[in-house]
Amino acid sequence: MEKKTKGAWLLAQSKNLDSVTGAGAARLETISYAGRVGRLYNLLRRNIADNPNPTLDKDTISKVCQLNGIDRSAREVGLKILQDLGRIDVARNESVSVLGATSTAVLEVTADIFAEATPTTDEEAVIELSEKVAEKPLSRKDAMEYVGDVFHIAGDDTSNLIDLCKTTAIIDEEADRGRTILFNSNTFRDGQYAKKTLLVLECLTASERSNLMEIQEKLRRNGALFDGEVERILGHDLYRRLVSVGFFDRMEVSNSTEAVGYIASPNDFQKFGRPFEDDPIDDAKALLASLTYGQTRSNYVRGNITMPDALLRALIAGREIGKNGVRAIGEDYKELEARQVVQVHERGYGRYTMSLLKKDVGELALTIVRGGAAAQEAVLMDDSAATSFKGPHIVRSDVRQKNTVGDKRFVTDALDRLRSGG
Repeated sequence: MEKKTKGAWLLAQSKNLDSVTGAGAARLETISYAGRVGRLYNLLRRNIADNPNPTLDKDTISKVCQLNGIDRSAREVGLKILQDLGRIDVARNESVSVLGATSTAVLEVTADIFAEATPTTDEEAVIELSEKVAEKPLSRKDAMEYVGDVFHIAGDDTSNLIDLCKTTAIIDEEADRGRTILFNSNTFRDGQYAKKTLLVLECLTASERSNLMEIQEKLRRNGALFDGEVERILGHDLYRRLVSVGFFDRMEVSNSTEAVGYIASPNDFQKFGRPFEDDPIDDAKALLASLTYGQTRSNYVRGNITMPDALLRALIAGREIGKNGVRAIGEDYKELEARQVVQVHERGYGRYTMSLLKKDVGELALTIVRGGAAAQEAVLMDDSAATSFKGPHIVRSDVRQKNTVGDKRFVTDALDRLRSGG
């Protein structure tokens, strides 16, 4: 497995492990450890025009880590590791200079930290099995045989390891009529989207196929769609089932009174190579969803977005947007601030401007907007500030918990077709 692929898995899986304690956490502690240091590096890194080695002061680093669940101990250890690797410089006043970091560097450094920490066979098996399941779903029996043959783990231990992956949401399992199939959030992100889409279409009625193709054409033109519009066209059952199997990415932006979902295609999050490696922790998805919210909900007085393509291009070029200051910038982009994707500047009471900290994240979001207006149909939230964001993995897990027997059967049938190739 390539370093950047392994690094992407470590970043994504360590987030799942943040809330896990006890024996399960101990069994996968090196994944959690390496992934957390990698996430710290990603928070510190900047990709700004004309500033290859930006510096962050001690207070900024502390605040950023607090917002992202990285405690003092993990922060201090992570900074020491990154300094020893020559990736950052730490001054006497504890400010940090980040030395030319890129998204690829984050992935490769994370994989190096994992390798140097002497991971267990179980941990290596979890990473390899995740990649295997992303290529195509596997029956539980085949997965157990694969892990046993490649990593020489006994049958009971293999079964327990797969159960641990399920409880920590690293791998999903669906069962129906004697079939138990493993899959994960990246099943439709491996460069084989067209082939896998055909296999899913073959599970549908003629009417369902027509409706799904209509949605795909709308996504091609717009980049993202309000989920209520998608559900109206597909019908409640098919919409829920396609989200459950990972056919769509559903992102959720919340304010103080309600949450609004946006639908995008996993296939769209791709520049070069595999989209999972481009955006393993959903930074570009958070940017896309936040901009779509600003375009479709915020009114003129607050400062709505009318040309998302032009706005993204300005950010990518290194320009500060907002002119004399816009109220919505100070209210709607707190999640992006926490992720260190953007920096918000206060220019007076209730007036803010914004600049981009990660040019590559902006470029990836721009490939989704594609020069068109994203999600013109989405105008449902009341006129309140956006306060939080949920990525596709969390949203899909929430949807699957409410699935009916019919939903489970559909998902299992679709996964079985993907597993067997039709």
